[in-house]
Amino acid sequence: MSITNKQKQIIKSTAPILKENGKEITSIFYKLMFQAHPELLNLFNQTNQKIGTQPLALANTVYFAAENIDHLDVLMPQIQLIAHKHRALTVLPEHYPIVGKYLLEAIAEFLGEKATSEILDAWSATYNIIATIFIDLEKQLYHELGPNERDKGFISLTIIKKEKVASGPIVSLTLERHDGGKMHNYHPGQYITLRIKKGNYFHNRHYSLIQPFDGKTYRIAIKQEHDCEPKGIVSNEIINNYKEGSTILATLPAGTFMLVENASHHLFIAGGIGITVLSSLIQELHKQGKSNSVTLIHCVPTESHAAFSNQLRSILPRNQYHLLFQGRHLLQGLIHEIVKPDTHVYLCGSVPFMNKVEDYLAQYGHPSSQIHTEAFRPSLSLIKNAVKDQSTTKSL
Repeated sequence: MSITNKQKQIIKSTAPILKENGKEITSIFYKLMFQAHPELLNLFNQTNQKIGTQPLALANTVYFAAENIDHLDVLMPQIQLIAHKHRALTVLPEHYPIVGKYLLEAIAEFLGEKATSEILDAWSATYNIIATIFIDLEKQLYHELGPNERDKGFISLTIIKKEKVASGPIVSLTLERHDGGKMHNYHPGQYITLRIKKGNYFHNRHYSLIQPFDGKTYRIAIKQEHDCEPKGIVSNEIINNYKEGSTILATLPAGTFMLVENASHHLFIAGGIGITVLSSLIQELHKQGKSNSVTLIHCVPTESHAAFSNQLRSILPRNQYHLLFQGRHLLQGLIHEIVKPDTHVYLCGSVPFMNKVEDYLAQYGHPSSQIHTEAFRPSLSLIKNAVKDQSTTKSL
């Protein structure tokens, strides 16, 4: 696939339109595509569609592609992250022409009479280049799962242990595979994707693996979601209706969040359930004999909300495990006390929590290249100073 210099100029000239209206365009896209192909709802987190984070994430992807059309390689970290999620959701090459068709229709619908054939051809060429990058990356990710074709889709896992590990409630699940297939290894920081059937469609959600691989099980932790709207479909369904002995559909581990090798100091900052993402990284450093390089700050309403506190306290040196129950000023002061120029910071929690921590780190001039975040919503929906987070169209 190729794109002409003239088409590149057209793409660059449309970037301001995308920055102002990209979420509206992608919301139109999802609406058109789901109307024509409702079966594709089985591949998406429908809560993220309803609250608009998925359309915003796609809008930012398209916007950054327009801004960087001359050097798309700078987007590879984001592309890799998305490709892992696509593989985990079993996105296939045949889905890309469908996406391209309705993305162009959405652009044409939004621009109206301004949607010239030159503009649409330029965007068609751009989309084909981006789609090819994704298809090639995802082909490699599927290949890494080995020759067994069933390992490349959703497999059945059995819940062998279900237990409450903190208030919330937060419930952990230990899962085994009983179909004779292989439990694939993973690096700490990765996730598995669980799928449940509710109503007419499947619903999917990624859950971080909370401990290094033991060779035979996957372990995750889930928080009951009753204080937000819309309530998370998958988490609540699993906590309420799945028991020890139940089977559940899952794809094998994926994800790009990981430890920085050879870092001399690691600071982990978790807000509430965010500890589920960070715990396996801390345990891995302990296995490597590097506990002295680790500091953890866990912000929770009360001590009973602090999942894995006894375990983490037991493997971290004294004064390197901090539970904070209240007060942003306490958190800000503690970060200022702990962070050094060579510190790598790993951050997970609610979006407002992560934004506040990043603001504190920016105040101290800590390099953004040494701040590593993992979010419970599409990561590209969190980028600041990109596409405006507003639209009138609802994708669902």
